[in-house]
Amino acid sequence: MSEEKNEEVPYDSDAPSTEDDSDDYIDEEESKVPAPVIKKGRRGTVMAAAVTVAADWAPPVYEKGDAEKAALIDAVSKNVLFSELAQAELDVIIGAMKKLEYTKGDDIIKQGEEGDLFYVVEDGACEIFVKGVGKVMDIGGFGSVRNFFGELALLYDAPRAATVTAAGPVVAWGLDRVTFKKILQDQTQKQRSLYKTFLEQVPVLQPLSVYEKLTIADAMAPKTFPAGENIINEGDEGFEFYIVESGEVICTKNLDGKETEVSDPLGPGDYFGELSLINNESRAASVKAVKDTTCLTIDRKTFKRLLGPLEGMLREHEELYSKYVEDAKTSS
Repeated sequence: MSEEKNEEVPYDSDAPSTEDDSDDYIDEEESKVPAPVIKKGRRGTVMAAAVTVAADWAPPVYEKGDAEKAALIDAVSKNVLFSELAQAELDVIIGAMKKLEYTKGDDIIKQGEEGDLFYVVEDGACEIFVKGVGKVMDIGGFGSVRNFFGELALLYDAPRAATVTAAGPVVAWGLDRVTFKKILQDQTQKQRSLYKTFLEQVPVLQPLSVYEKLTIADAMAPKTFPAGENIINEGDEGFEFYIVESGEVICTKNLDGKETEVSDPLGPGDYFGELSLINNESRAASVKAVKDTTCLTIDRKTFKRLLGPLEGMLREHEELYSKYVEDAKTSS
């Protein structure tokens, strides 16, 4: 049995929100959990100290078999915190995870204590209890809807908000606070810098201020598409705006029962998906990845808020698209 006994449960109303239902893991019962007191700054953002390490710091590495590594990568990559990490960073996370075993009744973490590990449950079941409330939820192993806990105490420097107890024999993997925060903060800073540099090369965004571009950079989420995959489909409702970061896409439209190209190939710095968001209409065309492609996406709400002032410039794209469609009809 491991001596690691401090950890926490994800529920916090102050944690960064997401519109993706798959990331909304706060259920009705869990809403009973009292939120910890977290210091906030002027704009209401959560304040947590950045981790500092020695120049010669290196993350711990625990040996694992290939099957264990593959299972951990599958489990961790589904967590919104790690889903956008580069493979090299994900490898560091997986390498630094230590195998821990518990028996029935062991308190893996205790409410009110400082958090020092993030946990992923491989096998077994855990129960989460809150003082004055009782049991609020269960945590399962690999393949369960919810198989991890403990991230908020590490992210926001808050005490553990609940006690997590092993309901039977449990096998889990623990990631230390320093590696957890170092990888995440490095990724955030690197991503922001890269996206800002990239956005400065996107012509339609040139009228925006540096602050506005940084705001967009923070709001973007990268998505990758293999060659041949449709990114958006004609007739579907539009939820996102896309900027091509790498790769190439082509726009097609069904004309007289035939899928017809209605644009030149779009490459890095080009964008699509804005028309349905501007006009509140369904997608006017399909967009397919010609090569393996990565796009930076902005959700509808953020698009309206941040890119609303650029609507006039974006509508010029609509006129060009209409010309392509007419040309395609004439040549078909």
